[in-house]
Amino acid sequence: MHCPRLVIAGTASGVGETTVTLAILAALRQRGRRVPPFEVGQDFIDAGHHAAATGRTSRNLEGWMRGADLNRAIFATAAADADISI
Repeated sequence: MHCPRLVIAGTASGVGETTVTLAILAALRQRGRRVPPFEVGQDFIDAGHHAAATGRTSRNLEGWMRGADLNRAIFATAAADADISI
């Protein structure tokens, strides 16, 4: 499956990764791109911001919540029609 993707991460909590992510998500949506957002971590508030920026459901791919196979299936389903996944 061809699914371009970009991972945005920070060295610690509070360094701005959410702000950068939201700016990129919103800019891509404004350009007409289909961008499913993903989250890894326990900050479940980010999913609501991701959805507002993209118009798409944000999915959490936290490893301790689900196994690797389920996370891959969730990603593949959400990314199936994407221009890029973030």
